[in-house]
Amino acid sequence: MAYSTLALHLLVSAPGDVPPSDLAVVRKTISQWNLAFGRSFGLTVLPVSWTEHAASEFGERPQAILNDQIVEESDLAVALFFDRLGTPTGEAESGTAEEIDVLVKAGKSVAVLVSSAPRAPLNGKALEERRRLDGYLNELRKSALVFEYSHEGDLMSGINNFLSRATAKFQQSVENSKQEEPSPDTSEGVWPRAEVRESVRTDSKGRVKTQRKWSLVLHNTSNGPASDVDFAFKNLPDDAYFDVHRGDGPVGTIPPGREARFPMLIAMGSPDAVECVVTWTDAHGTKRETRATVRT
Repeated sequence: MAYSTLALHLLVSAPGDVPPSDLAVVRKTISQWNLAFGRSFGLTVLPVSWTEHAASEFGERPQAILNDQIVEESDLAVALFFDRLGTPTGEAESGTAEEIDVLVKAGKSVAVLVSSAPRAPLNGKALEERRRLDGYLNELRKSALVFEYSHEGDLMSGINNFLSRATAKFQQSVENSKQEEPSPDTSEGVWPRAEVRESVRTDSKGRVKTQRKWSLVLHNTSNGPASDVDFAFKNLPDDAYFDVHRGDGPVGTIPPGREARFPMLIAMGSPDAVECVVTWTDAHGTKRETRATVRT
């Protein structure tokens, strides 16, 4: 049965000496986790790696290109080591080391797993490379928990534990973000405008005259009540007569979707456009300000 899901990209990072069988176990475990828990978590974990998802590109050092294409876009990562640390990138001791650093600095969850399976003794350059890896891991252990696995069951257990913890952490961050107070919508506000209403009357001599009455209208377009509403006209010429008949103090509260009207007093020669600044408090208690040009 189909269900809604959020896809997470999991980077599988490893030097070239990690056995393909170990990488296959990682992918198999991810697939099984998706089937067993994906629906209940509402998440699907998609494994990505440079061997399958990177594209040829020129212009920068190779690892920088990989970072841009797949590493920085990943939501979490699993890094596997066997006996080699890998080739230095110019910025880090190896590609995998740089990828771990990039993701950790970005606040992403990263699992580091090292094989402790039995193998033949090392010597020569292979032994030097193992010592280089041990030095890196010893430094990494100062700020991270490095998991060792000796067989397929260990590796599957480590991946499953990591997926459950990392996805739960991701879900919690999503829930926290939903509970955070949203930023004010700048399209909402208490917007001022001028509005004219005409009335026709006949004087004592039978002459028809049209009378215009201008009003300042404050329209609350927000989803909640606007309280402590007040307004003022800015940058009026010293000799301009442009005023509104209103009581003392703030206007008060305007319900959502409603308007408040005030008679405007305009004389001959008054400016035909003035800036009006409306101040108000939204439903969350945040002081807001709306500016608009009122045209007559």
